[in-house]
Amino acid sequence: MPPPVDHEARRKQVAAIAARLLAKSGLEGVTFRDIAKAAGYSTAIVSHYFRNKRELMTYIFRSAAVGAVAKVDEELAAGKPMQVCVEWLLPLDEERTRDWQIWIAFWGHVANDPEMMAEQQRRAREALDLIKRVLAREYEGLDVSEQTMELRARRLLTMITGLATETVFDPQQWPPERQRAVLADEIATIKR
Repeated sequence: MPPPVDHEARRKQVAAIAARLLAKSGLEGVTFRDIAKAAGYSTAIVSHYFRNKRELMTYIFRSAAVGAVAKVDEELAAGKPMQVCVEWLLPLDEERTRDWQIWIAFWGHVANDPEMMAEQQRRAREALDLIKRVLAREYEGLDVSEQTMELRARRLLTMITGLATETVFDPQQWPPERQRAVLADEIATIKR
């Protein structure tokens, strides 16, 4: 009798393999057959865990977003400086670059799909709330209005999104040290 299969672990494994392929080739450039081949499974196994590429893409998008939020919250709980916390949202290494490639690929499908649009809006609100938590700790004890906090959080999130997008499209121009320097400058500006 074969050992029992951990379905959640296998689903995550299939998604991780698909994420690597999607980051390189985009949603249109990857088939379930490609994913199955890379995973060493049949296409039936991949189809068992994900009904279609849209479901797979949403799962991967959500997983990457949840992972990034968890890393920032972990650093925040450890009392790390604002720069260190927020750096987890930038494509400073291979894994975070892949996450951004996935997010950008997902965004390419959002406009024509109300469910994907809703998922993107949830994740954007979650990212904004995350930035607000980081700023709230930074401004603890200071008299900063909710309106100012909201404006600065949106400004920082917009800058991070733009910087990350530029980095994905032109990585030679945006090595990690340059990304960190731009982030540090933005943080210094919004702390004034």
